[in-house]
Amino acid sequence: MAYPGFGGMQAPVVNPHIPYIGEIQGGLQPGKMITIQGFVIPGADRFHVNLQCGASTQPRADIAMHFNPRLMAGVVVRNCLQNQAWGAEEKPHGPFPFAMGQNFEMIILTEPDKFKVAVNGQHFIEFRHRIPFQRVNTLAIDGKVQIQAIRFDSGLPQPGAPLPQRGPGPVYNPFPQVPGSLAAPPAQMAPPAPMGPPGPMAPPGAPPSSGPQALQVPYIGSIPGGLYPGKMVIINGTVHPGMPDRFHFNLQCGASTAPRADIAMQFNPRFAARAVVRNSLTNNSWGAEEKDTPYFPFMPGQPFELMVLCQQDSFKVAVNGQHLTEFRHRIQPLTRVDTLVVEGKVSLQQIRFT
Repeated sequence: MAYPGFGGMQAPVVNPHIPYIGEIQGGLQPGKMITIQGFVIPGADRFHVNLQCGASTQPRADIAMHFNPRLMAGVVVRNCLQNQAWGAEEKPHGPFPFAMGQNFEMIILTEPDKFKVAVNGQHFIEFRHRIPFQRVNTLAIDGKVQIQAIRFDSGLPQPGAPLPQRGPGPVYNPFPQVPGSLAAPPAQMAPPAPMGPPGPMAPPGAPPSSGPQALQVPYIGSIPGGLYPGKMVIINGTVHPGMPDRFHFNLQCGASTAPRADIAMQFNPRFAARAVVRNSLTNNSWGAEEKDTPYFPFMPGQPFELMVLCQQDSFKVAVNGQHLTEFRHRIQPLTRVDTLVVEGKVSLQQIRFT
């Protein structure tokens, strides 16, 4: 995972128009994951997700995996298309995980011999490769579905390359209680679980604070290992619908309230002013506000991905894959910063540290 402009991370796709056809930058490789958050339109009959070898329609591009939930039949059909001919359908699976008028999260993991698919945190199906996965470079989605976000997580490094340093497993909240928000999954959904080779799809070792209750807002959680140059905090959330006034993320030196903990950076979107205010708090005193940004990236009811990259002299912040601002360090050493706080008109789906 890399900060935009610093090597290789494909920006997330937010609220794409359907039908959607988009490039999978770098193609597929073992360990690469595609996460799709969506909503099945009431009255839907079917929709599909295709992993394709290009976007050609004449002749039609080969499809390495066609994943096709059919709501009326309660079945998910999987197939591939080669040389404009469909192969044999695969239909067996466990309980049908999609429902009209409900949200879902679908994760596709590429393995050397197959795709693994999880829906709403539960392993769902496997589909053995009939077309070499190296040919796949396009994602296509069509049908009676709305898509809120698509994320791409890089695969395993090439043989001989050093393994990246990673933090502990992500913290998830599958139950953001935001009335009227498409991003709020139904209560019966199981927690979304990341997939990672080898073995079955199951949550990796997560910090003790992980789990649905850990991400209720206000949220206060530790930053494992504190901050240091090169570390990133990645937050997936959804702004409350309606007329939210503001929310904020704090990178803090502890969780004390009396006296109040020092804040290395407060990141505070304010909707009425359409400004993102940044500041620091030292010895119970606020510093000078910084407000200039090239654009205001947040909208009521809409999901977002916020990335904070800690550098030697500053924090860099990107929203939805686009660099937004920098905030020069006012508190040192960086290792003092060990706590993340989130408050205001926002729900949280996921927090990651890399």
